[in-house]
Amino acid sequence: MENKTSKYFKYAIGEIILVVIGILIALQINTWNEKKKESRKLKVVLTSVYKDLVADSLAIHEDLEMVNLRVENNSKFQKRIYSSSANLDTIINMMKYEFPIFWYQGVTYNTNTFNNLKSSGSFDILPESLKKELSDYYTLVAQNSRLSGIYLDQYRTQLDNYLNTYNMVGRIHSSNFKNSYLFNDSWRDIDSKDFTARSAVLFGSYSVLYNQNKKQLNTSMSKIKLLLPILNSYLK
Repeated sequence: MENKTSKYFKYAIGEIILVVIGILIALQINTWNEKKKESRKLKVVLTSVYKDLVADSLAIHEDLEMVNLRVENNSKFQKRIYSSSANLDTIINMMKYEFPIFWYQGVTYNTNTFNNLKSSGSFDILPESLKKELSDYYTLVAQNSRLSGIYLDQYRTQLDNYLNTYNMVGRIHSSNFKNSYLFNDSWRDIDSKDFTARSAVLFGSYSVLYNQNKKQLNTSMSKIKLLLPILNSYLK
């Protein structure tokens, strides 16, 4: 009986050990599967973010070409309008015929993926260092978008005020604008103090609009150039 009991006891312990080992293996497999699922989910998330950043960089590159050109032309215009040889008639003709009547609204950044990440909780599965880099970038994007809106509102307010007194838009409506009464009438009997003050403010707000947006675009592009290789390393 003692022999049988001893064998039964050893058998029972062996069974328990096997069960424990089986549970541990199952837990390990489950953990491995969960990590694999999380890894796949992370790759999908980062791929989407990567595509958004590539799209942002293309949009910035395209806008920068236009913004740089307008900043360059603006610099040339500024030298002429503030030249010591420029008089009232010179400035009137420059504003009447040459001042650029357009504006820039800023880049439309792709933020949907990041916003969905934050709202769904998927953001928490990202590595801490990457979360910080992405948060910094999209914080910068939000600030740039807000500031671009402020610069645009300031410029359009000054432009509207200017156009209420001096007609510049007539030149975009008809090729015959130089002979048009509607275009020319507001440029007669100009009050020099009113005109120069309005022109200086309008020109200043135009300069701010483009120069500040140029800085913002370059800053965003630099940030993207740093982020893409980091994301790519995780995707590999």
